[in-house]
Amino acid sequence: MPSSNANVNIQALLSDFLYKYGERGKTVLEASIRASQKISRRSLTPTPGDFDYRSLVEELGLMGYSYNPSPLLRILEKEYGLIKTTLHTSNQRWFEFVDKEAIESFIDSIKGVDDEDPEQVMVRLQLASLQIDKVKEQLSKLLEKKRWSDSDYRRLYRISFIIMPKLLKIYRKLQEDPEMWGDTISEIEQVFKISNKVYKIAMGAHGGIDRKKKAINDSGIDLEDNEFLKLD
Repeated sequence: MPSSNANVNIQALLSDFLYKYGERGKTVLEASIRASQKISRRSLTPTPGDFDYRSLVEELGLMGYSYNPSPLLRILEKEYGLIKTTLHTSNQRWFEFVDKEAIESFIDSIKGVDDEDPEQVMVRLQLASLQIDKVKEQLSKLLEKKRWSDSDYRRLYRISFIIMPKLLKIYRKLQEDPEMWGDTISEIEQVFKISNKVYKIAMGAHGGIDRKKKAINDSGIDLEDNEFLKLD
């Protein structure tokens, strides 16, 4: 069974895919899930994958769409790694989801908020991918420690440079509608308050600044590496 971190990573990838490819991307995802569910119910013997190209096109037709899904399938496979080809011959092509359960859950969550503004949907997905509770937990652990290790400084660096700027950007957006996002705004403000306490400890610790710089330099950190989103 995939770990919770793996599921969050898949949600983040799906969120980005949806952001870039909009309604058409969502439709292809939903149609591929529907096709795979029908194949699973009807097949008496194992199939080469979760769904095939022909069944996907048929499902799109039933949903009222007639466009070619090939470009988006290629993007889902090559750029996002969310599906993979399991069989490719002259007359058929089968695909497999890397985590069917997580993708099904994502589709269900999107269908559950269909009446919401697309921007609101995107904010909710971004918040889920940032794991606010996880960030609070990690920062609180740093507060409890009397002495920080190099790995603690590297963890703080990841939170400070990768998570917090994104969280601040969302926070400013949510402040435009405090009535709708009041609870979330309060939750983010809690993170900021804990962060301020952590900052005071980091700057007040003996040799804190020099040690932090050394830990960062020794880590070979690449700010563009998505692995930095991991808090463990």
